[in-house]
Amino acid sequence: MHRFKFTLTLFLWFLALSTSAEISVTTIFNPPRIALGDKAQYILEIKETDTSRQPEIESVTSLPIPQSGGLELTYIRTGTGQQSSFINGAREYSVTQQLIIDADAPHVGTFTLPTYVFQYKGQTLRAPAATLQVVERGTDAGPTTDELIFLKADTPDQLYIGQTTTLQLKLYIATNVRLSSLSSFDRSADGFTISELPGRQETSEIVNGRSYRVLNSTLSITPIQTGPQDLNFQCTVSASLPGQNNRSRDPLGGRGFGSRIFDDFFTRSERFTLYTKPTTVEVLALPTNDEPASFTGAIGDFVMQVYTDRNQTQAGEPIMLSVEISGSGNFDRINGPTIPETAHWRSYEPESNFQSRSGGSALLGTKRFDYVMIPKQAGILEIPEIRFAYFEPETQRYTQLSSPAIEIEVSPSDRPAAPSGKGTQTAPPPSMEILPLQQELTVEEALLTLDYLPSSSHKTRHWNKPRFWSINAVIAVGLVTIGLVLRRKRRLKEDPTYADQQSAKQELRTTKAAAQQAKVADDFYAQAQNAIRLAVTYRSGENHRTANIDTLCEAMLKTGFSERTISQTSRLFATADALRFAGKKSNGDLAKAKTELEGILKAL
Repeated sequence: MHRFKFTLTLFLWFLALSTSAEISVTTIFNPPRIALGDKAQYILEIKETDTSRQPEIESVTSLPIPQSGGLELTYIRTGTGQQSSFINGAREYSVTQQLIIDADAPHVGTFTLPTYVFQYKGQTLRAPAATLQVVERGTDAGPTTDELIFLKADTPDQLYIGQTTTLQLKLYIATNVRLSSLSSFDRSADGFTISELPGRQETSEIVNGRSYRVLNSTLSITPIQTGPQDLNFQCTVSASLPGQNNRSRDPLGGRGFGSRIFDDFFTRSERFTLYTKPTTVEVLALPTNDEPASFTGAIGDFVMQVYTDRNQTQAGEPIMLSVEISGSGNFDRINGPTIPETAHWRSYEPESNFQSRSGGSALLGTKRFDYVMIPKQAGILEIPEIRFAYFEPETQRYTQLSSPAIEIEVSPSDRPAAPSGKGTQTAPPPSMEILPLQQELTVEEALLTLDYLPSSSHKTRHWNKPRFWSINAVIAVGLVTIGLVLRRKRRLKEDPTYADQQSAKQELRTTKAAAQQAKVADDFYAQAQNAIRLAVTYRSGENHRTANIDTLCEAMLKTGFSERTISQTSRLFATADALRFAGKKSNGDLAKAKTELEGILKAL
């Protein structure tokens, strides 16, 4: 009987725990009524609430949407948000996932997506029906928004994993469109590392008979996962489109009181989110059957040159061996060739230096590796053959470069050797005190040791004068400062994590100032999200510049931040996602939101 009661209690506890979470599904077209030629978005929102813990999101990448009567649905994008709140004294957690799909109508009419079911966290959920109404465009209607301003990227069809290439990201703006603001670009590219957006170059192009200003940016991308990988970009702009205000209110294109000229002059700026066409890049694995032993990941087209700073030296005296790799490819992934071990030479890890060419491109240039080589004995010694291998994507094969051995004439060292026996030694003069030499100094130790020349006597004791100490204090402070600066530069060069943290710290100052100066809610929340991502990047040492709220919360939890800070961050991102994805308007106090952001950043 007691065992039955215990089992029943345990069952009821598990039942209460499993039913504490509620999942709801909504669907809408935004906007629900458009003119032919305009675009709408089909938005499915999954909201899960729980009173015991923060629910976890299960990623949804596809939906079994039934036939839409000719409506063309393309490009799924996702947005997520988390929120925790107190309702009647009880805490409630919620997480929202939105799937946003572009909808193009082929003709005038009413298009209804019927109800359908899909699986989420082991449950069968039902998506309600949604209806889109498409009407005729007015006879005096001008070009559509997509014809006046759009975003393009010339993404490749195929790449090898680790292969670095460049792509052009272009924002086309018709000459009669006035662009008032442009937010930072976002990307959907989990399978790639992408360089930060550089400065934009403005050019002009004519497309389908229409003249455009083109803001062109060159990005470097490197795939890090094999298989089909999505590579998509988006940005948010504020622009004034001639004659678009009335059409946005009246899809029929009819105009009220006033004329076209007044509508074109007195247009207001509207915000638009622009997307590149959905693109999938096929990422191939590198072949392994013919891979040389000297291959370390270089992909491109290269040549190698090997030389020394001199061909004569003494035993124990260092020379410099330089290896230059020139050409085009993924220089950031090229390491110095391995020097074969030999009994005649002692070598050290090389110092590297990269010099780009052709406008500062990271794919074209020369990378030099300088090795310190110290001969261990006298004679005609050979620096062994050096090999460097790379993979050519165009020919789909490996190429190995090699340099011939280099002969160096090494003469015996002229440095006095330390005494090796107990032979009779000549006693030093009584006036000279000689300290015994414990061991012979190496070249490295000798370079770090200052020469000391003793003098017989000093008539003036300078250390008793204040001026002596002041001058030496200034010199000491200067040397320490120079040492710290050189140490920081060296660390920025050799430690990518530290360099990325410092870069994020500098970007954070600019982004934080932009958020505090923002006067529009959309601008503020976009800058606020970027500022939090940069702050987490700086504190965690990991790149979270494009992370979603789930990844950020996980990183903040690992770094040891309080639940209050994580909750505030989730609430801010949820508000931003509501503005960005659901078209909701912010009625909150912007000054209060800025104060909350300041508190989050101080905690970070």
